[in-house]
Amino acid sequence: MKFTYIFLCFFYISILNAQNKSEIYIEKYKDIAIAEMNEYGIPASITLAQAILESGNGESRLAREGNNHFGIKCHNDWTGETIIEDDDEKGECFRKYKNANESFRDHSLFLTQRGRYTFLFDYDVSNYKKWARGLKKAGYATNPKYASLLIDLIKRYDLSKYDIVNYNERKIFISNIYGAPYLFGLGLNYYDKKQLIDLNLQSSLVFLNKASLSYNSKTYNKLFLGITSGIVFFDKEDLNINFGAQISYIDNKKEKHRKITLGLDFIIQDEFNFDNVMFLPYFTFSNLF
Repeated sequence: MKFTYIFLCFFYISILNAQNKSEIYIEKYKDIAIAEMNEYGIPASITLAQAILESGNGESRLAREGNNHFGIKCHNDWTGETIIEDDDEKGECFRKYKNANESFRDHSLFLTQRGRYTFLFDYDVSNYKKWARGLKKAGYATNPKYASLLIDLIKRYDLSKYDIVNYNERKIFISNIYGAPYLFGLGLNYYDKKQLIDLNLQSSLVFLNKASLSYNSKTYNKLFLGITSGIVFFDKEDLNINFGAQISYIDNKKEKHRKITLGLDFIIQDEFNFDNVMFLPYFTFSNLF
């Protein structure tokens, strides 16, 4: 009986100690996970749960000596430093980073730039269960219980509360526009992780002005491909219908959003007479705020 009591005491102490280490780890890295979510759309709860599981609360050799918190292997495209560790096979090559921040960023890039994980970004950022099962389905880990292990960690430490932040709260922005041949302008933008809708007024100050509406769909990472229509006028009496195509790149670091757009306008100069079309390429740089 006495032996059983001592064993239970040690058992509960070990559980509390493990919980304490996880809580310290979460407090240390939660802000990084949230920042990565805001930029790349990966739930912070998933990032934290994976990091806890893969790094053993930051105490694994890969985490301590290689700053690798997600167990990402070298693969053929890795050109950085490496660290060797036994995993599915003996002496496997893993990525080595200068600090933990680089590991968290590479984890985001790893998921966003590999085709087999693309379907995950169709899931809502708050649906951590789908993300966990999707990661297992995509083959992130070989452990058959990988999804349930992530879900259990998220529930145990209430990690889903970090998913309810500003990622989907703000979608409407005002923008100032600079470029050529339209020198400056103002825009009203609707932007989320899948689409971009712009309503723009632009001017060259002298003879060329444009009012346009565009719809853009995300094609890859931060690139949006879109179509645009509106009116281009060279003076008050010379209004021309305009159609166009464009590609935009959005850099959204923390609260700052910058957009670069390359496009081509098809300006119909004679009331739907498509034999008289002027082609006008353009470039714009915008700050969304």
